[in-house]
Amino acid sequence: MNLNCKQRGNFTVEFAIVGVIFSLLIVFSADVIIKLSLKGQLDRLSYSVANILKERTQLYDEDYKLSQAEISTLDTIATQSMRRTSPNFDEQRWGMRIEALQFDRNDTPEGISFDRGNQGVNPSIDMTTLANLAVMTSWGRRASIYRVTFVYRTENWFGALIGEEFNTVSSSSIMIGR
Repeated sequence: MNLNCKQRGNFTVEFAIVGVIFSLLIVFSADVIIKLSLKGQLDRLSYSVANILKERTQLYDEDYKLSQAEISTLDTIATQSMRRTSPNFDEQRWGMRIEALQFDRNDTPEGISFDRGNQGVNPSIDMTTLANLAVMTSWGRRASIYRVTFVYRTENWFGALIGEEFNTVSSSSIMIGR
């Protein structure tokens, strides 16, 4: 009888340890699921906006340059799409960068970059290093390269528990123009 009473104490301690570990696992899983869902949305959106950008440039002559007005229109399209698909979308957590690598008549690359939103977007690869991706068009000039990068700052559930920062989700799409 005395031995049975000691076992209850062990069970309580073991249950408390397993309960804490299980709670951490649930919080981690929920945080990862939310971030993966958002990553999928950003992937689809960055690809769509890059495709819109590529198709728009087909309508202009070979000296076409992106303008602030077009970037504002693309930002509006992207933020409205995020508002429709994410009920908790907060524009203060949003960042966008649209970059273009265009070539002049001498095949000299010229990089153009436009930033929007409150989150700093710093792609890990510089656009000028992507110049080797440009193909020659049927008109004998190099096609432009476009990159659209989105960043969204999420809640830091699991990171707050372990003292780390895991709150930025980003997506980038690269398209070769026509």
